[in-house]
Amino acid sequence: MKIVEYFSSEYPKHWLTEIGRSDWNAGQYLYQLLREHRFHSLLGEKSRLLLLTEGDHLMAFCTYAQRDEIPADELTPWAGFVYTFPQDRGKRRMGKLLEYVYLQAKAEGYPCVYISTDHIGLYEKYGCTFWKTMQDAEGNDCRIYRMEIERRDYSAILGRQVSGTIDRPMGSAHPRHPDMIYPVNYGYVNDVFAGDGAEQDVYVLGTNQPLQTFTGHVIAVLHRLNDVEDKWIVSLDGQQYTDEEILNAISFQEQYFMGELYK
Repeated sequence: MKIVEYFSSEYPKHWLTEIGRSDWNAGQYLYQLLREHRFHSLLGEKSRLLLLTEGDHLMAFCTYAQRDEIPADELTPWAGFVYTFPQDRGKRRMGKLLEYVYLQAKAEGYPCVYISTDHIGLYEKYGCTFWKTMQDAEGNDCRIYRMEIERRDYSAILGRQVSGTIDRPMGSAHPRHPDMIYPVNYGYVNDVFAGDGAEQDVYVLGTNQPLQTFTGHVIAVLHRLNDVEDKWIVSLDGQQYTDEEILNAISFQEQYFMGELYK
């Protein structure tokens, strides 16, 4: 999976056609805005359209915008036009777009991201909380959610030597999802408990062999934005890994969650 920004993409005509396949009225409205070159005049010059893609297949899209349908210029930025195509639903694909929006907003110094919707119980799955009801430009009531930006300190954890047990060794299948095969060793730190009340989960890097136990150093923490627990990244050999290397190694499972990597 890859997130592409529509206005800087190599094939905007292809992606426009894909957006036009949406079976959602708001998606068709977005399609018209793009065709008529009215996207930025309506949503703001700095607004972006994000596409979750796999090859030339469009899975989902959303906007990261200065403005939305709520006439309140002091509220910004917004995640809007959030849509997943039917064949790609059920895998929380929109979470990867909201994760991208979250990280962009954090990099730009915003305290939160706003979302206007009539859904109840959807955005709560993605770490958002209901804020209040407001009226759109036509006087219709809209539920406004906020995705609060977090700034965490893991300095007491990073660099710590830890030991533990591997209960899902490299090459084994997930106990509830047999199609998910672990490409890295996954286990827990003995006698250290996480936010879910269970022992602290770890991804262990630095070996091509399945393990039963491990000892290594914590080189990163993946904070899940829509879950109660973090995942520690442990290096056996002391090697440091790039953000991309870590995220690629754990994406087999973390693709279904929103997360932020701390190093």
